[in-house]
Amino acid sequence: MNVKRTRTFISLGLVIALMLIYSLTTSDFFTWRNMSLILKDSAYTGIIALGVAFVIIGGGIDLSVGGIVCTAAIVCARAANIGLPGFVCVLIAVLVGAVCGAINGFIVTKLHVSEFVTTLATGFIYFGLGMIFAFRQNGRILAQYLTNDGFNAFGRDIGGLFYITIAFVILAAVLFVVQTRFRFGLYTYAVGSNPKSAKMSGVNNDNIKFLGFMICGACAGLAAAFTCAIQSSAAVGLGKGMEFMAIAACVVGGVALTGGKGDALSALLGALFMTVVMNGLYKYGISTAWQFMLQCVIIILATTFDAQFNRMNDRRLRALANK
Repeated sequence: MNVKRTRTFISLGLVIALMLIYSLTTSDFFTWRNMSLILKDSAYTGIIALGVAFVIIGGGIDLSVGGIVCTAAIVCARAANIGLPGFVCVLIAVLVGAVCGAINGFIVTKLHVSEFVTTLATGFIYFGLGMIFAFRQNGRILAQYLTNDGFNAFGRDIGGLFYITIAFVILAAVLFVVQTRFRFGLYTYAVGSNPKSAKMSGVNNDNIKFLGFMICGACAGLAAAFTCAIQSSAAVGLGKGMEFMAIAACVVGGVALTGGKGDALSALLGALFMTVVMNGLYKYGISTAWQFMLQCVIIILATTFDAQFNRMNDRRLRALANK
């Protein structure tokens, strides 16, 4: 079996096993309402993780997605508040996210600042912009309730299946095809695996990285728009900590932080796994502090597993080459 698919089946198996454990140990886990909420929550994290995965596969990192979500959500809410059509508000959020991603890409590729420093700094800048654009009353920031029905419709569901879940699945499928069938996706793997070899083969590494950051920003903007519609409001706290959750979802799903490994399906399964974990811990009545610590333990275990998995695979390939 292909090593890449083996890792995917392992992630899928972990999700199924965890769901079975929770279903046997809690009374209301396998209800349609709970499954609907899990899919909705995993879609929020997952859409952002899909974009972050693109950057990580290309050998980079993006710590600014939380700030991008904040800014995109506030601008989107502003657009909805003045009565613009719902789909226009969503497009504005995606555009804002893409512009933020482009700024990241420009600083990294043209000013040659490391991805870590760049996105760490711009993440705070975008949170600051969100606070500048935020709704205020008597000088105090407040979460404005949105009455734009056309926009709020994007936060609704069909028979318990939320629109954000449908968008997540469609986006994951599209990005998976891009990563596995299009030249841009294949070049992203090449840059993440060995940037020097990719450059010598004629790949424009800077363009690949730049587009990766734009896709990441656009995904964050899309997640912001849907979440804003679900809540019918936008607060400056929206997006806080999402860079951590998105990276965690990628790592757990099998996207290697060293670059060149993973895909959209990995991010999807990782987001679903992290959401199922949190949903079960909540049903067990475990405190928030322990929930955060257990999340970190899961990330460490997943990273350790990936390192050992890749090491075993490398040894196997060397053994086959020596035969």
